[in-house]
Amino acid sequence: MENYKIRKIDDSTWQLEDLFRTYLYLIEGEEEAVLFDAGNGFSGLKEIVSSLTDKPVTVVLSHGHFDHTGCAAEFNSCKICEADVEVMEEGFNGENRAAMIQKFSELFQVSLSEEEKKYMKEAKAPGAYSFLKEHDVLELGGRKLEVIAAPGHTRGSICLLDRKNRYLFSGDTICNREILVYFSHSAAVEDVKASAEKLLSCQKDYDNIWPGHHECPLSKDLIEDYAEAAKHIMKDPSIGKKVVMDTEYKLLYEYKTIGISYLYDHVYRKTTDKNKK
Repeated sequence: MENYKIRKIDDSTWQLEDLFRTYLYLIEGEEEAVLFDAGNGFSGLKEIVSSLTDKPVTVVLSHGHFDHTGCAAEFNSCKICEADVEVMEEGFNGENRAAMIQKFSELFQVSLSEEEKKYMKEAKAPGAYSFLKEHDVLELGGRKLEVIAAPGHTRGSICLLDRKNRYLFSGDTICNREILVYFSHSAAVEDVKASAEKLLSCQKDYDNIWPGHHECPLSKDLIEDYAEAAKHIMKDPSIGKKVVMDTEYKLLYEYKTIGISYLYDHVYRKTTDKNKK
């Protein structure tokens, strides 16, 4: 069973899909390459990347979640938004990793060998990393990636804008179906709205959106849908339907083909008084 599927987007851009259906993107310039996200930690990633590019590779993390950070330590350089370091490190706790591997194996109906489970459970957080911030530009040689801070799903979520090739790599900020904004480390629905509006403000610079999960590439219309859905929730936080999960619940508001899952205390930014309703 192959751990990764390779999809060639163009001669210097590839999408890698792991067995738990997370997308990673290898983005190559003339001098350097970026691996946008590092997946769930399945074996073989570094070898696949090395077969596609001979350029030095920097891992850039869209956010700190388990399913996007797994193989980050296998590469020499890693970048992440400082706000997501704590959640990234929590994802490398042994018990947390074992629980997530079991959960995702059942969810995606994947039967893993004991050797593969051991490999994934023993994954380590990057030993060193540098921080990304809004408007940073990653110079790859004849190709630039611009960092766009996009809090919502997590406080430290980012997107990468490739103006030359007219791509937006959105991580979990923009996905079809649903984004989750109910974690203790999530930002707020208000931030989802602001991030969507920020992405819309530069929509003249990209045609295709390459997300972290689900259908792709995506239309820019989805960004407008997220902005509109967030407005609806902010106007009436009770608009979402209650969905019971294992030991808790979430509110899910569905709009067209997308959805936002949230909790009442994740509607407004904590710096405002509106969350006191």
